[in-house]
Amino acid sequence: MTQDDAKDSRPAQGRPRAAKPAAAKPAAAKPGATKRAAPKRVATKAPTATRSAAPDSLPVERSAAKPRAASARKAAPPTLVPVAVMAQPDIDEDGAWIEADAVEVHQGAIGRVDATDVAVTQGAVGAARADRVSVEMGALGAALGGEVSVSQGAVGTVIAQHARVEQAVVRTLIAQDVAIHRPSAVIFLLAQRVTGEVKVLLDWRGALAFGAAFGAVAGLLRRARRGR
Repeated sequence: MTQDDAKDSRPAQGRPRAAKPAAAKPAAAKPGATKRAAPKRVATKAPTATRSAAPDSLPVERSAAKPRAASARKAAPPTLVPVAVMAQPDIDEDGAWIEADAVEVHQGAIGRVDATDVAVTQGAVGAARADRVSVEMGALGAALGGEVSVSQGAVGTVIAQHARVEQAVVRTLIAQDVAIHRPSAVIFLLAQRVTGEVKVLLDWRGALAFGAAFGAVAGLLRRARRGR
């Protein structure tokens, strides 16, 4: 080998030795590893911060809600319970008429009664309108109701759904159902069903004939008065 060839070979051997600083590049990449570790530390701190803040906020909201609920209960107005009040009966000053729920007449007299229940015992009533009317040993001018019962008394006119007559005298009786107990007298009777023994002076046919005759007589009397 010549000297020129030896000189050319030396630089070639020196090139790998000069490349040693390039091997330090992997060492320079270490800061990159530390940068990756930094986000991990931040990620671990974030959940610890949220966990510590959650229990602190919950007790504050619960404690603040209790006073509001208590104040709402205190501020609620008291509920009012309706109370039924019994109405006072309407009575005329001179006792001519009475309007009430229940009326009992005992050894007395009343002009007119408007009630739910009317009971007359040894008394007299001019007119009675009620759901239930009962007369015992008394007198009644007219009765209008759902149920009318007359025992040992006298009644002028009865208009009812159900009528019961016992040893009584009734001038006019108009009802859907009529029950007669013991001998009784009815002058004019108009009913759908009648049970018991009853002495009727005029039935519906006799009543029509009597009405026609009475009308004819009244007409003749009026003409006679006008002729004078």
